[in-house]
Amino acid sequence: MKKINIFLCAVITFFASCSDVDLESVNYSEGISNLVADFTPSSRKVTLNWDNPTMEGQSGIQIIKDNVDVTNIDGVVNSYFIKRAPVNVDVAYTVKARYTDGRVSEGQTVRFNIDYVAKVAMLVADDYEVSADETDAVAWFNKNYVEKGTGKLIKASQIDDLDIEEQAVCWVMCDRIGVEKGWKNLPGGLASNETVNALKAFAADGGSLLLTNHATQLTAAVGRIDEAYAPGIFGNGVGGQNPDVWGVQPIIGNTEGQIYDHSNHDIYRGMNFTAGLYERSIYTFEGTGVKGDHNCMWDLNAYGLAPNPNVVKAWEEKTNSTVLGTWNHVVDYCCAGIIDFAPTTTFPGRILAVGLASYEWNIGGENLYKDQLEMFTDNCISYLK
Repeated sequence: MKKINIFLCAVITFFASCSDVDLESVNYSEGISNLVADFTPSSRKVTLNWDNPTMEGQSGIQIIKDNVDVTNIDGVVNSYFIKRAPVNVDVAYTVKARYTDGRVSEGQTVRFNIDYVAKVAMLVADDYEVSADETDAVAWFNKNYVEKGTGKLIKASQIDDLDIEEQAVCWVMCDRIGVEKGWKNLPGGLASNETVNALKAFAADGGSLLLTNHATQLTAAVGRIDEAYAPGIFGNGVGGQNPDVWGVQPIIGNTEGQIYDHSNHDIYRGMNFTAGLYERSIYTFEGTGVKGDHNCMWDLNAYGLAPNPNVVKAWEEKTNSTVLGTWNHVVDYCCAGIIDFAPTTTFPGRILAVGLASYEWNIGGENLYKDQLEMFTDNCISYLK
């Protein structure tokens, strides 16, 4: 009995010793080292670089952002490119090594905060100088954005300068006498394949678009809405002298149905809600002067939409949008003059379309409401940023 006890003790000791070795081998997994985040100041493009483990059996990489988002990469790589990193906020990226037997190493973490100022592009036709409205709008943009280092003026022939890395918003301005209806007729290269494709790519990458006047037709060109839903209320005449005050009506609907009140929306922030004009108060854009009457907006009764309970509601559900304004005197549901197209999977940025003829930059003389027009434009850009 004494010999048996000694043998069993030896066997138990042997297996305990082997078990300790196996467990240590299984649990140990060497991690990556020397993790750094490489980027230039004010750039959203970041490259994570690191050194991989020296031990055998590595099969891939796991990257964790802020302890939430996990990306698994098959294959032994030593870098990871982030096209648009979060900005103006502390962010942490953790990198771990993955092994063929399922092990995942401890991670190494790098933290950074990118100081980023989103800039704005203004895209105009190559021949924008032939339009007094476009020329005045460009002059205002140059003074308030380009000269302050927060904006860039781009002609259609310079469309390659539109860069989501530098600009978060692109304002496309076109207000032209005699231009024919349809986005393919937009002048000065705005309808070229290069321009349209660049705007599509910009929107697909998360850039937001401000489309004003005849440029609202680009909502169909870039594919945010079907061609069948393109703006149908269209004007291109020379216009004439008009003493009325024109602007936008932010309260849509009548007492017999649902009323949509957008008077407190960000695009109207700080503006004067002028009483005593038309049936309701309005936000003003222009006073007495030569008005072009260049509407390029939507008649919501023209698209075969079944009231649900009204065409505004039906349109918004159909296009994932919000109608933020209509013509001065319109208090029913038909005329959509300002539409905010919400982000979608295909278009992560917003598209804000302003197709009211009252949005006019040159009326042949002094505009008593110019400050309101400018404030509205600035609000729109800020809202999109």
